[in-house]
Amino acid sequence: MIRSTISLILLSACASAPSATPNPFSQSDWLTGCWQSEDGGTRETWSVSEGGFYFGHSVVYQGDQAVFFEQMRIDPGETPIFNAYPRGVGPSPFPAIELAENSVTFANAEHDYPQKISYWRDRDQLRATISLFDGSQENAFTFVSCATD
Repeated sequence: MIRSTISLILLSACASAPSATPNPFSQSDWLTGCWQSEDGGTRETWSVSEGGFYFGHSVVYQGDQAVFFEQMRIDPGETPIFNAYPRGVGPSPFPAIELAENSVTFANAEHDYPQKISYWRDRDQLRATISLFDGSQENAFTFVSCATD
């Protein structure tokens, strides 16, 4: 009797324990899909949320030649973290500093460049900027959906 009462108490405590904080970023898949720059020189692809994780990669082309690639991962959590692997080296972590329904900004003031990475959805376009932490040396990107093969 005592053993079943203890089991019942423990089971009730587990059932009422708060669940892990959901990743606010994983509530929308607005980043996912295949995106390319308007001139076709850069292509970026993001997976749908896989257990709160997002996996991506980016390739920069000069003509038909790939001249740069980067792997990316966004880890779930109360503060999502963008992990960059330029040319496969990393990770370089960038914690989220701003989260909204259709935008996110990650930053790491200790990184050389970029120190700030922002993504946002603008209707049917994906927009992004990279810059130093103070916003200087900004490079802006406008991506459109890739044509499917």
